Amino acid sequence: MTDLASIFGLLGAVTASTIFFPQVWKTWKTKRTKDLSWLTIIIGMLNGFFWIVYGLLKLDPFIYVTNTLLFIATTLLAILKKKYEAKRRL
Repeated sequence: MTDLASIFGLLGAVTASTIFFPQVWKTWKTKRTKDLSWLTIIIGMLNGFFWIVYGLLKLDPFIYVTNTLLFIATTLLAILKKKYEAKRRL
C-alpha cells in the first residue's frame, strides 16, 4: 500500500509543481499579462512559501520540492507581469 501512496504522492507533486508553468510559457511567448491577476500571483507565492517551510519542518521532500517549483513559477509570473506592464506604460 505504501508504494501506491508514493506513486500518488509523486503524481500529485508533479501536477502541483507544474500548475503555473504553462501560464509562464504563454506569458513569455505572447508578452501579454493584462489578464493575469496580481492577487492570484501573490497568493500562489505565499502558498508555495508556506508549504516549503512546512515541508522543511516535517522533512518531507514531496512537500518542499513540489512547492519550491510552484514558488519559482509564480515568481517568474510576477517578474514577467511587472516587466511587460512596465513596457506597456512606455
